[in-house]
Amino acid sequence: MTSVLQLSELARSFLSLWSLLPLLVGLFSAVRAVTQKRLRYAAFALLPVVCSYGLWQVLFDLHLFANTANANAISRRLGAVPIGFWLLFLAVLTVAALFNLAAVIRYEKRSITPNAVKICLDQIPCGVCCFNNDGIVLFANVCMNRLSMALTHAQLPDGWQLYGAAGSVQTVNGRVWRFTGREMMLDKERLHEIIASDVTAEYAKTQALSKDKEELSRLAEELKAYTLGIDETVRRQEILQAKVNIHDEMNRLMLSTVAAEKTDGRAEDRIFSLWQQNALLLCMQADKTADPKAVIDVEKLAKALHIRLVWQSDLPDALNDEQRSLFFAAAQEAIANAAKHAGAKQMAIGFEQTGQHVVCRFTNDGKRPTGEVRFAGGLYNLALLAKKQGATVSIAHEPAFTLSLRFKISRAADA
Repeated sequence: MTSVLQLSELARSFLSLWSLLPLLVGLFSAVRAVTQKRLRYAAFALLPVVCSYGLWQVLFDLHLFANTANANAISRRLGAVPIGFWLLFLAVLTVAALFNLAAVIRYEKRSITPNAVKICLDQIPCGVCCFNNDGIVLFANVCMNRLSMALTHAQLPDGWQLYGAAGSVQTVNGRVWRFTGREMMLDKERLHEIIASDVTAEYAKTQALSKDKEELSRLAEELKAYTLGIDETVRRQEILQAKVNIHDEMNRLMLSTVAAEKTDGRAEDRIFSLWQQNALLLCMQADKTADPKAVIDVEKLAKALHIRLVWQSDLPDALNDEQRSLFFAAAQEAIANAAKHAGAKQMAIGFEQTGQHVVCRFTNDGKRPTGEVRFAGGLYNLALLAKKQGATVSIAHEPAFTLSLRFKISRAADA
């Protein structure tokens, strides 16, 4: 049978080219196996590579030294082997190399490999970066590389540098990114992970929600002020209507008195009775804004809540009607809070006039609050009413719980 030495140069060149095929395929399979962390399979894939390289080296020697005595002895012995064995061996090596390549590709498609993880993370819309305590970046996807270029103007030189530049929320190229970090242990090594999420839509909705919340708060404040003003408007409307009724009644009585006959005693008595009723109505109307009735209401509320009131002085004359009305509203609120929150049994009401101000103080003997007292409910409404009149409401804890209402009096009232 014809040996390799007896083949033409063209035939041996074809065998050399064939021997390179399993060599290249084997090298590719071995490298892919290493990237898949399959070191044993990579070593197995190198066997066809070694054999193919040996055959290629023999053919190269035969090509150079076939007709001289300088050819390698091993090359001459293998060259004397019949061509059939060479073809069979090359075919086996080719099949083995292709089998290894198919196994590598099949494993990559069916298993989770580092390369598959890298491809997957490069396709997600968020940025991922992992580095160790020394700042050496172990992994970063394409998105994080772009963000690093925008923030640090470098291609992830150091993990800690990116961590310092990222912060919590950053705007990059018109998009809002939120950066979060965490620590983890992997193979007894502490690693640091940074995740960048695109929150542009959520950030825009949050901003719109904040604006809507501010607008709703403003509308709520206006609604509260409007609600508080309704009672005062209704009261003034009732007073105005009562005055109109009294005015009409006075006109009717005056006309009736003029038209009455002097000799008719019954008519005179009836007209006199109407004058008496009208005078009584005027007195009742005047009592609506008088202090004694308001004082009685405050005393009744204190008695119902089992609180004894101690008036340290009389209500100053410098206060006008609106200020007196606010004072009695504050008194009722102070009594209610003293009974509800402090369990008080006595409340002292005192006044102090200094210059252009009158200070009304409501001091109870109940337990004092331990934390900060916030104006809510009745106290909040009282503060709004006081603000409309230019007055202020304050609270003191020492030596006893005291609610103070400070009025600014006009010069005319003071005079």
